[in-house]
Amino acid sequence: MNYSLNLVVRIFCVRLGVYCVILLVSLLGLRPALADQDWRCSVDLIFASENGGSVANYVLTLQVKNNTGRNINGVSVIYKDAAKAVIGNTQLKCSVNENPVKPGSYGECSRIVQRIDTSYINAFGTEKWTEIVNDQLQKLNSVNYCHVLGFSY
Repeated sequence: MNYSLNLVVRIFCVRLGVYCVILLVSLLGLRPALADQDWRCSVDLIFASENGGSVANYVLTLQVKNNTGRNINGVSVIYKDAAKAVIGNTQLKCSVNENPVKPGSYGECSRIVQRIDTSYINAFGTEKWTEIVNDQLQKLNSVNYCHVLGFSY
């Protein structure tokens, strides 16, 4: 009799524990450890040439460690300045040697957030083009943090 009562109590406790875990997960929600946090990121000015003209690309980059257990193809972010004021948002593409970031590994996520090409030179002249490039550089150089909203797999 004592053994069967003990068995019933154990089964009840195990089931209660499972129900509590399910309830806790549903109330708190599960999200990858990296999501919904601020991480250091930056914007780099990368010059290129296209059709015989100059192009200024402002590239937002973020390094990630994949703790999700699945391959990461992209990261949705809100980018901010040093005071954590919002500047903008975007979806970054993540890869390591053209492949998604594998679980447990590191990779770079990036996207061109601004592009100024020779059509500006043709429309405004070289001096104005240089002024626009420098103005955008000053604005985008203030990016210090990326608030990670979630991942694409």
